[in-house]
Amino acid sequence: MEKQTQCTRKTKQSERPVEPLPGPASDSPSTILTLIERVALDPHADVEKLDRMMAMYERLKAKEAELAYNAAKGRILKKLAGVKIVKNRPVLSDIDNGKQRGTVEAFKYAPLEEIDKHLRPLLAEEQMDLSYSDEPWDGGGILIRGRLKHLPSGHFEDSFMPAPPDTTGGKSNVQAVGSTNSFLRRYVACNIFNIVVVGDDDDGTGGTIDEAQAKTIVELIKKAKVGPKFLKYMRAQSVEEAGSLETAVATIAARDYRKAVSTLEEQIAKAEVGHAHLS
Repeated sequence: MEKQTQCTRKTKQSERPVEPLPGPASDSPSTILTLIERVALDPHADVEKLDRMMAMYERLKAKEAELAYNAAKGRILKKLAGVKIVKNRPVLSDIDNGKQRGTVEAFKYAPLEEIDKHLRPLLAEEQMDLSYSDEPWDGGGILIRGRLKHLPSGHFEDSFMPAPPDTTGGKSNVQAVGSTNSFLRRYVACNIFNIVVVGDDDDGTGGTIDEAQAKTIVELIKKAKVGPKFLKYMRAQSVEEAGSLETAVATIAARDYRKAVSTLEEQIAKAEVGHAHLS
């Protein structure tokens, strides 16, 4: 009778539901963190397994931060596509050629504060920050680092641009450094956000994009894996008409450069999000 009772107890114990073991790792950092906490509380935990899980967690957090950064930057680019930033500050030059003497307007440019006026509200809206720092450069020049950072996620990307001191116009050493510093900051901001500054005496068309811009768009097209519809959307020639992708891209209007870049980067960001959910 006692044996029968013991057998019955054993049978009942075996019928109790068994607590499931941690399943396959999800692509959610919070899920991985929960598993890490469970393993860490286990006195018999495998240290190597815990290290691998921590490494996985760090990779997922970094990817999540990068996706948030790309999405925020993409939204800023899309809004900037509808903003016209004009060259409104003249640069004067003294002339004395024997026949004419005086000061004339050499050219115009968009100062940093003009660019910042349009850019800063968009950065604040997306909780992003653009900061600058200067570093020594070989040959006595100046190297400006622009850092675009997504504050909630912490992800950032740097852009660099060097130049020698601007000694034109009889500037002192301090003035030369200040002029170059301001010049480089403007160009770093324009490079990061693909800003095309237009003259105040034209309609903003400026013909077609230049060689460097065409190269940037071709690289983005290949990364985004878009088809002929993109060229049609940008009102450019088709590959068949132009003879090659590079030639077709070169027919995109200069006024549409930012629109093209923001559209492609938006497609790339969407593809990365989809890939992250599937992996």
